[in-house]
Amino acid sequence: MHNESEFDWRTIGALNTVSAMAQIGQFGIAYVVLPVWLAQQGLDATQLGMFAASLWLGQLPGLGLAPWLCQRFGSRWVIVSGLFCTVVALLWIALVGWPFWLLGGTLAGFGLGLRWIGLEPWLYRIAPAHARGRLVGFHETLIALAPIVAPVLASYFGLHGQAIFWIGTVFTLGALLPLAFARVAADEVTSRHSHSAHVNPMLLLRDRIFQQGAVIALAGGMMEAAVSGLFALFAQDRGISINQTAELLAVFGLGGLLMQYGAGWLADHRGVGAAALICALGTALVTVALALPLSYPLMMVAVFLLGGFITAFLTLALIASTTASCGNMASNVSVMSMLYTVSAIAGPLIAGAVMKASHSDALMWFTAVQALILACALGWGLSSKLQPASKSP
Repeated sequence: MHNESEFDWRTIGALNTVSAMAQIGQFGIAYVVLPVWLAQQGLDATQLGMFAASLWLGQLPGLGLAPWLCQRFGSRWVIVSGLFCTVVALLWIALVGWPFWLLGGTLAGFGLGLRWIGLEPWLYRIAPAHARGRLVGFHETLIALAPIVAPVLASYFGLHGQAIFWIGTVFTLGALLPLAFARVAADEVTSRHSHSAHVNPMLLLRDRIFQQGAVIALAGGMMEAAVSGLFALFAQDRGISINQTAELLAVFGLGGLLMQYGAGWLADHRGVGAAALICALGTALVTVALALPLSYPLMMVAVFLLGGFITAFLTLALIASTTASCGNMASNVSVMSMLYTVSAIAGPLIAGAVMKASHSDALMWFTAVQALILACALGWGLSSKLQPASKSP
């Protein structure tokens, strides 16, 4: 039995609200809408891939430094710093041009990395342990609002002017308000983070659940970054208008929104590996379909499913990091997030180069191949896990 009054629901609610608001500005605008805006400025596949990679490249040091910064200054101030980094980055991008946009992308990614690790270990640590997978799924559902809300707002206010930068700034700074209602247990946070900087990642990778999560993170980061960063060019080459592209991105986000809790539920009841295997096979099937000629309504259905499958990989990787038997919450989430980000840096660079050398449809074939590789790895891992049991009497 679990006494619900034992949990700090005020802080849980406040942190979920911070994530939902900040994600609209830090991810929805910077990672999803900005590539559409940049494509309208004339960037080609290679340049757009470089910008998408800059976002994830900047995120990497943010993820790596955040546990130490939380220990030194507290989670709240790390989150605040991350939010302000993104605001400065958006203003910079609005004022400069290529190649200086890459500096803005790097700073925006750094800010998201700080907020990510400043907030999520804090939230998951105070969550009910018996339903942590579902809470991770619920939290990822909330932040999956970002790739829906941001394109819709950008389409409404216009993608050709400066409106997207104001939208990103308002939501990013607006996240400071619910943050003020979150309560930090200083002694608990200090003790939990005191060894974050000294955990050996190789020890974490010996844990079977963490190994599984690492494989999911490496493949998932590459796929999600490639699709979110280069989808605008894929749609443009299909003759899809900028407003229709924004609609498709919103549908992509809606798929992620509606399927994250289901991924968390499946991980709680059937295991992270089985849930990820289903998502990998689904991603492969949908991306193959998108590479073929489709009517616009069918494309919307396929993009909806792709959004659900491909964004679930991060949810499942984070669940693995929170349920691993070694390490602590902050270091586990940090290491898993860094693995995801390293892969995400490579994804748009490789896919962008392949698209430029061949055709924009190569984005979907690239993603399908990555999904099949992940499915094979997970299938092999699950079969090897079951093998000892089949030999026992």
